[in-house]
Amino acid sequence: MAEDSNTESKLITTEPRLISRVRNLSSRKADRHALSRLLRAAGLLLAVFIVGTLGYYFLCEGEYDLLTSAYMTLITLTTIGFGEVIPVTGYPDRIALTMVLVIMGMGIMLYFVSQLTAFVVDGDLRDMLFRRKMNKQINKLNNHFIISGIGSTGQHVLDEIIRSNRPCVLIDSNVERIESLVEDIEHNYERQVPYIVGDATEDHILEEAGIERAQGIVFTLGNDRDNLFATITARSMNQKVRIVTRGENPQSEQKFLRAGATSIIFTNVLGGMRMAAEVIRPEVTGFLDLMMHDHGEVRRIEELDIPESSPLIGKSLKQANLRKHTDALIVAVYNKTNREYTFNPGPNCQFNAETKLIVLTLVKDVPKIEALLAGKPLPSRL
Repeated sequence: MAEDSNTESKLITTEPRLISRVRNLSSRKADRHALSRLLRAAGLLLAVFIVGTLGYYFLCEGEYDLLTSAYMTLITLTTIGFGEVIPVTGYPDRIALTMVLVIMGMGIMLYFVSQLTAFVVDGDLRDMLFRRKMNKQINKLNNHFIISGIGSTGQHVLDEIIRSNRPCVLIDSNVERIESLVEDIEHNYERQVPYIVGDATEDHILEEAGIERAQGIVFTLGNDRDNLFATITARSMNQKVRIVTRGENPQSEQKFLRAGATSIIFTNVLGGMRMAAEVIRPEVTGFLDLMMHDHGEVRRIEELDIPESSPLIGKSLKQANLRKHTDALIVAVYNKTNREYTFNPGPNCQFNAETKLIVLTLVKDVPKIEALLAGKPLPSRL
């Protein structure tokens, strides 16, 4: 009985997602069919126009040039009625051609006009142009982040990435939800975020989102099955991308790791840990909350690589004197070779190409710190 109840619950949970996928697939097919119908009608119209032009030209045995023959065909198809530029009366072959053009041509002309009107009025043209604009924006991105699944968890991921001033692309199968969220982003942050309506488990959707050039991708889909399959797909398309996925069952952690996930976040586990910390260390959690949600000064703990060509390589933390230009607090130093952290590094801690800094800083100061580490001029505007 309990098993039947669980099965029913899974079906109910899966049904909206399945319906959304079917609607999205139907919408894409409808768009392609609308364009194909318009192109088919245009092709038929062009074929009739060419046949009529060549027909008049050859029936007149070259007496009238191709331009005149084309003009005669045009006024016949459109029934403008400017008069016969090519005499038809008394020429049975020309009369027959004109009759064919009037009967067939007018039907095809009306079909073309109706398809063109439907293509514009129904929004197919607007949607096609919008998708092309969106694809151009995505193609310009590099080292960006992809967020797949804009549910309750995905929205918080998106909010943090935007507040950290990082480029990102959204993927969700629910058209209404993703469009509403994008409108809210434009209103609250005055920023446009490119998005794709589709299923993140499909290869071509991830390819459109620029998975090959992405720095990281977050999967917050409806269940472990979808997140696992999406992880496998993403890892097969980019071996270096950082994949962070949401998990429901901690026992599935090894499956996610074998599938290629870099990190698995079990929201229930994190929620429980946070509640315990709120009870045991309330001031610490209060400080972290202030850091994360202070809208006036956005501070984050950032990780910054030191380039191989950095002038700071071989110098100590004291000699680098990063505090002269920023109030960044170096919390730890990470060595990428032995994967060890040095917490609260002293003034004699030396930098090298394998060093990564873990700093507490204002988000707006990150470009300045990156410029200092790379030995480049400081940005004029931050």
